Amino acid sequence: MAGMAAVLAASVASACGQGGGPASGGKDGALTYAVGDEPETFNPGLQDEHTDPVTELVFRGLTRHDKDNRVVPALARSWTVAPDGRTYTFALRPGVTWQDGRPFTSGDVKFTIESVRDAGAGSPLSRDFSRVRSIETPDAATVRLVLDEPFAPMLDAVSMGMLPKHLLQGKKLTDPGFGRRPVGTGPFTLTTYKPGQYAELTAFDGYYEGRPGLKKVVVKYVPDDSARLIQLRNGEVDAANLAPQQAGRAGGHRLEVYPTADYRALMFNMRDPVFADRRVRQAMNHAVDRDAITRSVVLGYGTPAKGPLDTSPYAAAPGFAFDPARAASLMKDAGYARNAQGLWAKNGRTVKFELTTFAEDSLRVAILNVSATQLRQQGFDVDPRPRPRDWVRKHWGDLQGMVVGWGTPYDPDSSVYGPFASSQALAKGGSNYGSYSNPTADKALEDGRSTLDPAGRKAAYTAFQQALQDDPPFVWISYLKTINAVPKNLAGPAPRTLGHHGYGFFWNAETWRYN
Repeated sequence: MAGMAAVLAASVASACGQGGGPASGGKDGALTYAVGDEPETFNPGLQDEHTDPVTELVFRGLTRHDKDNRVVPALARSWTVAPDGRTYTFALRPGVTWQDGRPFTSGDVKFTIESVRDAGAGSPLSRDFSRVRSIETPDAATVRLVLDEPFAPMLDAVSMGMLPKHLLQGKKLTDPGFGRRPVGTGPFTLTTYKPGQYAELTAFDGYYEGRPGLKKVVVKYVPDDSARLIQLRNGEVDAANLAPQQAGRAGGHRLEVYPTADYRALMFNMRDPVFADRRVRQAMNHAVDRDAITRSVVLGYGTPAKGPLDTSPYAAAPGFAFDPARAASLMKDAGYARNAQGLWAKNGRTVKFELTTFAEDSLRVAILNVSATQLRQQGFDVDPRPRPRDWVRKHWGDLQGMVVGWGTPYDPDSSVYGPFASSQALAKGGSNYGSYSNPTADKALEDGRSTLDPAGRKAAYTAFQQALQDDPPFVWISYLKTINAVPKNLAGPAPRTLGHHGYGFFWNAETWRYN
């Protein structure tokens, strides 16, 4: 723990010394907001459903989501879908311009979708457009997508920010210049970006819904949540994303507490032999008291997790009860017996693995430590070892176990296809970091994205959740509420079920203003 304390102390010192200037306190219509996670790029075509605040403010898609996370018009003012679900025709909003003044046209839409689709493993969102056979642009204001087969989440998929053809044509989608200096059609323009420090955005006068109420938004990257609270309290930032234990220490700020689809779980690396027997993974799910963790660690800002779709209309996971007797029975069935140290062992080998997470994230570290303690009490040889965020990101494929987070509040496909489909394994360039592979789950996932009938989709996702119950890739822990402290005189933030990292808080930021 001494090493952990040193890491956190260094993080606090580093974060407190970061640039970006003092907070505005609402002066001149500016808002400075501290958040923990910094994306590797602001290119929406390279982000995996978790659109960070800067990208959310700079870009718009053909569609977007309202306060109830329903699909509504954005750059497309309307659309029609053929009865067979294979043709989508979008009528674009007139008069929209890019932030550099160039007109937004159907050619940009065609370029965006083709670029992301053809990127394959180079873009995690290529999976959403792999069924698009052709894109027709009969005129500058009309786009027609023709699919090989129906794709139920298509209207959700095109909420991805559109890209400017005139700036990216002839370049790779991964062009680092555009990723750091993006140009979109959203309400704010990125004017300054200092990696590891902050991103400064100014209101876009030409935004199609009218000039935003705030003149400037500064997103400050402060990975350590203790440092975020310090900066909030001493006035370096106006607003900040807080951890549950910090909720009562936000000084004179107003708390905006929203539900999320963001869960925490213990991920298994399925390539590691220690996790080969599903009974061992089932036993560990029964060995963790997620109700106690939600009370003592999440402090009530969340709910115990059953599976990956608990906040979705398609939720059907039975979940795992805390049941040490059932855990012991499963381990005995798998051929294990308690050794002299009280650990489950077979052929002289214990269920030994390292469990890690981001050292800068105090909530994940607390979940890691409490979960590891509970698992050890039930006979599992767990070594809890938080590591710096940069180290973890460089070693995804080597981790044995990880406190992960995931979840979107949109179509269920966006929450489960990336992390659980075998075609999306990490080695294939996907988001399935645990390399989970289950034919029953794969079939259900494909059925869920191909079936347009709501009852058929419900059946598919019920089958998928049962497959994960039988063959769990994770130990499910808790869904989180996200806590943001904002100035009391800031009007506009509105509750909505948000995504991973609490992303989506700025979903209606163009309407925010100071009273």
